[in-house]
Amino acid sequence: MSMFPSIDIAGTGLDVDQTWIDTISSNVANADDAATPGSAIYQDQEVVATASPSAPGNNNGSGVQVQSVNVSTAPGVLVSDPGNPLANNAGLVEYPNVDIGHQMTSLVQAQAGYEANANVLGNSDAAYKAILAIKA
Repeated sequence: MSMFPSIDIAGTGLDVDQTWIDTISSNVANADDAATPGSAIYQDQEVVATASPSAPGNNNGSGVQVQSVNVSTAPGVLVSDPGNPLANNAGLVEYPNVDIGHQMTSLVQAQAGYEANANVLGNSDAAYKAILAIKA
């Protein structure tokens, strides 16, 4: 076990939050990727986090980790756009089923988590430096 558990635990939170932010960015960036219906299309992704397994001698766990990044199985959204070069014979184009409102809400949550973990790191760093100054 580390001498600095708050730094280690907040660091795992930062890693998960960064993965979450990156996944949201990918979802938003690909939300308008059109495709011919029936061809491969971008699928919405969602991060699943879980508590890290307890370290030996530490029954309280040791932070969080990304368990998986789940890919949606929801079908794309068909839009009538006969002028689009990707349109099929019926004039339909398929777009990913990405809910931008949900993505923005998730982004606010991920940013708040990232900021909180960064604050814990900063405060822990200051506390440990103060302790070292007292001992010196």
